[in-house]
Amino acid sequence: MKNLKQIVKITSISLCFSFLLSSCSLLENIWWMMCGLAPESDHCFQFIAVQSSSPDACENIKWTSFKKWWSNPPKDKCYMQIAINTWDESVCNNVKWWIMSYTKEECQWETRIKVLKTVDEQLNEINKEIEYSVGAETEKLLKQKNELQAKLKASFDKLPESEKSAYYTKKKDEILQFIYDEDLKQQIAHSYSEFRSKHQDDVLAQLEWLKKITETEKTAKELDVNANTLVDTVKNTLVDMVNNEKDAILDEAKEKLLEEAYKKSGTNMKYMLDKMGSLKESYDKGTEYYEAANEKYEKLKATYEKMKDIEDRLNKVELLWKQGKLDAWKVEVLKWSILLWEGLEYVTWYVPVFWSTISTVTKETFWVVNKFATGRAIRTTSIDKCINDPEHCDTDWISGY
Repeated sequence: MKNLKQIVKITSISLCFSFLLSSCSLLENIWWMMCGLAPESDHCFQFIAVQSSSPDACENIKWTSFKKWWSNPPKDKCYMQIAINTWDESVCNNVKWWIMSYTKEECQWETRIKVLKTVDEQLNEINKEIEYSVGAETEKLLKQKNELQAKLKASFDKLPESEKSAYYTKKKDEILQFIYDEDLKQQIAHSYSEFRSKHQDDVLAQLEWLKKITETEKTAKELDVNANTLVDTVKNTLVDMVNNEKDAILDEAKEKLLEEAYKKSGTNMKYMLDKMGSLKESYDKGTEYYEAANEKYEKLKATYEKMKDIEDRLNKVELLWKQGKLDAWKVEVLKWSILLWEGLEYVTWYVPVFWSTISTVTKETFWVVNKFATGRAIRTTSIDKCINDPEHCDTDWISGY
């Protein structure tokens, strides 16, 4: 019960100090007086000193129960906490290690690790802000990023070689921790190994590059998966339409699936293309890294634009029907024509960027559609006119169903 009362008392005093520390400095003497009354005065003084980032205040911490060992852990910890919080290693010079206490080296190590961790977090936040910034705001953020990178390097350079190696391994594992796709791993490893061989003495540059190349390849892979989903949905729609007894009809359920695929994968692709565009521009033009990223970007962009064009054409026909300008049968004929003549050739020859992105529609299954298509009339100017100007189309020319 006595210990419980002391805990309550010291907690109450600490809460008071949290408030007083944000008030006028004239109350300083009151703080020390209250600490003198506290049952755990050493920890009370330590709390005040750390909260006010005042190394001199640590001097108020006496030996008390540690006197018999000629040691003062609360005092050493006081200096160490201030050094860590303020990123000021010089405060560690006040640490006087002895039995059961902390060392100057521990203080320096913990301070450097705190700097590295905090700066890492700040750099991640700034990178996110840069992604959505423009003009003067971008310049401002880039300047802040350079300053943080300089702080990171200053702390990293002070680490012993063994700790530098441990830091490198830890950060590398963090960057690659969610990369499970073997194809993606190989793409990243190839670009990273080449860069690392040219910058063997700059570990931080290696990690920064690994982070960038990983983000680029992850974005390309996500784009590839979404593109493949869209293409497969168009393929499946064509297969289902061909296998349907009324092969010209795009039934409501299949049309809904197609709409949902466009809504989800198409929206994701638009966002990811913007991101991929920014990432590829972060590489120096003319370098193999830029060319590799740009090749993926252009191919994925072309797929998105083709799929978007098909969607827009289908939506246009749907709108004309809702406006009463086309009857239901003509709408079905036109949608079928758009998918068959606009989509078939593209999805037939489409090849994903990554070999690990696999189509869910087998070649054998899709062969049925190709065989069916070759049995149709050769595409004519009438079909082109109907696809491009559905409102003034004479479907008699393309309704050989």
